[in-house]
Amino acid sequence: MKTILEIQRIDRQIRALEREVEKCPASIDFKNYKKLLQDGRARFEQLEAQASELIKQYNIELSKYNKLKGTSEIVHKRNTDSIDLDNIESLITDANSLVGDLSEENRKIDDLVRKSEEIVRKSAELSNKLTEAKKRSTVIKARIEQKKQEVAPKIAELQKQIQKLEQSVVDKDKYEKYKTMKANGIFPVFVPLEGDFCGGCKVELSLNFIEKLKHSKMLTCEHCGRIIMINQ
Repeated sequence: MKTILEIQRIDRQIRALEREVEKCPASIDFKNYKKLLQDGRARFEQLEAQASELIKQYNIELSKYNKLKGTSEIVHKRNTDSIDLDNIESLITDANSLVGDLSEENRKIDDLVRKSEEIVRKSAELSNKLTEAKKRSTVIKARIEQKKQEVAPKIAELQKQIQKLEQSVVDKDKYEKYKTMKANGIFPVFVPLEGDFCGGCKVELSLNFIEKLKHSKMLTCEHCGRIIMINQ
């Protein structure tokens, strides 16, 4: 068991070196870059949906506008062909109504055009931001790779130590369990009892559990699944 615990100690050193890469400024910058890309894609989808809706509305308003223009031409012809004192008031009312409707539709079309221009502007700004971020990503990746190269020899040396220790592991089943749990993201696998708390998840353990642990010396935590050990 001591050999497995020594392997775990070395594994923790490897994890610490890997975290140095994960938490270095370049890695943080790259995470921000990836988030910017994700947000950018989502924003482009929103702008595309807005543009599609504007095109739909524009075609509807344009159709209304053209229909009103056709009606206006009919009224205009009626004004010139059949105007007399009896129907002039009706014709004036019709003409004023058409002018109002045409103006309103024209205003709606102008508003849709302005909104479309705003979408184009926002899309261009977003595209420029993403292009600039993509240029920076090459530099960021190079910095991350440099950091990886810095810790790679140390990790390689620690892995050699583990390989050497593995040859002297007696409890093969327990070591296989250790490797499986580590691969599943449960690490450290073996932890001490700290007072009445699990040394891994730091959650307080029941008195019944602690009594069983004192008897068995090794027991799986009822909260996090790590293996709590005492007197090892």
